[in-house]
Amino acid sequence: MAAKPILYGADWCKKTIAIQDYFKMHDVAYDYINVEQSDEGMQTIKDMNRGKVRFPMVVVGEQTPMKNPSPEELDAALAGNG
Repeated sequence: MAAKPILYGADWCKKTIAIQDYFKMHDVAYDYINVEQSDEGMQTIKDMNRGKVRFPMVVVGEQTPMKNPSPEELDAALAGNG
């Protein structure tokens, strides 16, 4: 099993909610950072996207951060193949 994923997103974002649902459905423990409530989280996603605010972003361990990953991309990342 890969490292505990970190989800950067916003509570109102449908794509963020879809990823949260994926994690719950697959019983995956994850950390959630609401970028609208965390200056550090907002800066982190800007750093990952060359200064642009783009989310949701998912980070799994040392793997490349994923912008709005598909369920298949999440499956691969969580299996350590991302």
